[in-house]
Amino acid sequence: MTENDFYIDERDLTLEEVQEALSRYERKYGMTSKEFSEKWKRGETYFVSESVDWIGLLEAYRALNGVSHQQSRN
Repeated sequence: MTENDFYIDERDLTLEEVQEALSRYERKYGMTSKEFSEKWKRGETYFVSESVDWIGLLEAYRALNGVSHQQSRN
């Protein structure tokens, strides 16, 4: 798997594409997106570039599902 396998523009993706991209990160790092998000909030992620991409995908997923950022924090 190359770095380009993970580079995407979240604005141009369908919900299915976002879900698949999230699944690739989950497989690569051996944790769910929820676990990653909790680590991100605590500042415990160590793969900076991909962390930003993963968080962007989570925000895209929430937006495509009509979940606001505030709702997703609860």
